Amino acid sequence: MKLCTTVLALLIILACVGLSSGSFAAISDDDAPEFYFTRLIYTDNRWGPRGTWPKPDLEWICPEFGGGNFFPGQGSGWAIDYPAGDCKFMGGIARLSTIRVHPNPNATAIMDDDLFRFPFLYAVAVGGMYLSETEAGRLREHLLRGGFLHADDFWGLRQLGNFVEQMRKVFPDRPIQQLPPTHEVFHTFFDIDDVMQVPNRSNGCWGRQTWEQPDDITPRVLGISDDNGRLMVAATYNSDLGDAWEYMDLACYPEKYSGFAYRMGLNLMIYAMTH
Repeated sequence: MKLCTTVLALLIILACVGLSSGSFAAISDDDAPEFYFTRLIYTDNRWGPRGTWPKPDLEWICPEFGGGNFFPGQGSGWAIDYPAGDCKFMGGIARLSTIRVHPNPNATAIMDDDLFRFPFLYAVAVGGMYLSETEAGRLREHLLRGGFLHADDFWGLRQLGNFVEQMRKVFPDRPIQQLPPTHEVFHTFFDIDDVMQVPNRSNGCWGRQTWEQPDDITPRVLGISDDNGRLMVAATYNSDLGDAWEYMDLACYPEKYSGFAYRMGLNLMIYAMTH
């Protein structure tokens, strides 16, 4: 898959505006990465502590940064599509720009001391996520201080219900709303007029449908905003952007899905880092 060459301009913008909020601890080393794609480690209410089976390696080095035949085994819960999805998504940015992205996967738990170094958090399979009250409070602090959470790859009413329940622990007084097509997040760089349903690898390559759960098949982008209207949480519901990033080099996976996933992911990134 070839990304639009205008992505280069986007990444120049990202480099210029900077990639850490003033409310977060700055990384002072001039040679340090300017952006970390940070995967959130959480407890999965289906699998137990830290939510994975088997336990993934947190010290992964991407052997084919940016693409290629890199499809290692992955865990469950927060580690779905890890580490290949992280390598492919960041690699797509790195090879089109001079921005210093962290070249390898970066995962942190909510209670880890390093959490506030990383304004942008990505949580996958949140239909099984469980937050304790302490974790919910810390995530709330992170988001109110300028952080951003992208939740991805959850399907159907049961998984949606679990995500809503966990977010109510974080923000009891803030509703989760469907974002209209006029919302700025759809127009930060790419103009996205329609939300495409991004299927998992199996449905993308061989399935007869793109959805996973028959009780709700419509893709939507949901959000939670602060008092000033800044989007703090964006959830790509009934879609799997992570699979589209990970399998962009797989011959059977349609380019149109990976293309949309990159456009949506980059829009989320630039919104998060400029608000």
